Formats: sequence, structure tokens, C-alpha cells
Amino acid sequence: MTLPDHPELGGEPPAANEPSRGGDERTLLDGWLDYYRLAMVRKCAGLSYEQLAARSCPPSTMSLAGLVRHLTEMERAYAQRLADPGLALRYVTSQRPDADFDEATPGDVQADLVTFTEHWERSREVMAARPLDDGLRWHYLYLIKEYARHLGHADLLRERVDGATGE
Repeated sequence: MTLPDHPELGGEPPAANEPSRGGDERTLLDGWLDYYRLAMVRKCAGLSYEQLAARSCPPSTMSLAGLVRHLTEMERAYAQRLADPGLALRYVTSQRPDADFDEATPGDVQADLVTFTEHWERSREVMAARPLDDGLRWHYLYLIKEYARHLGHADLLRERVDGATGE
């Protein structure tokens, strides 16, 4: 897969370096969230758009592309809504509650990857502009939980697609 021309995606995926073990709380929260965001990009690297959209564990509609779309929704719901409480989700509606997974297609993968990185950049801005209080901590931890949970799914999906394992 050629990653879209975007600062976070251009060329080879970034190395899998864990965040620093030192620093203040916000530095640690930002570091782990970014680490997991880039881990999702690494899980997608090297695959064709068809492979990224493949539902490799039927009857589930989950795919790597669907996970990218779902994590985009999580960025909107748990970070960007802090600045814009009325912000609608991008893919999911009440009529299409699983559209993030069900409607992921090879033709949309490149745009979905760019949208994903644009959303995490916006989330960084929104979260950086707020004081680190109990409410914002919860949002950080919820997003970190979502990424950690779905990166486990991404590991299994990637292994099923091409046998790749690891970080």
C-alpha cells in the first residue's frame, strides 16, 4: 500500500517507539494516544486497499479499513465534541449504526486514512486547548482504551490477511 500524501502517513510508517516513561501527566497521555494512533497506521502499511477492506473473519464485517473508520468516529465523539458538542459522527447514523464497519470499501481506503489522520490532528488541538481536569482525563483514557482494544482486533485481522504479526 502506498500511504496517502500526508505528514503522518507519507512513506514508511513511523517506528514503533513507546512513549517516554517520564514527563508530566499530559505528556504521558498524549504520548500513549499518539503511539496507538500510529500503531493503527503501521497495522495498515504494506497492504492493498482490497486487503484493508477485506472482512477476514466472517460473519463479522470488521476489517482494518473499518477499524480506521471506527477510530475516526471515536476521535470525533470523545475529543472533538469537547469543542463542538453538536458534532455529528462522520460515518454512523441512527439509520446506519454500523456504517463505519459495514460500508468500508477498497475505493474509500485512501480517503479514510487521510480523514483518520486529519481527525486525530484536530483532536490533539481540541485536547491541548483544554485544562487537564477530571473530565478531560476521562476522554483521554477512553480514547486510549478504544485504541488498545481495537489494535488487538487489528493484530488478528492483519495476521489473517497476510500472516504478519508483531507490534
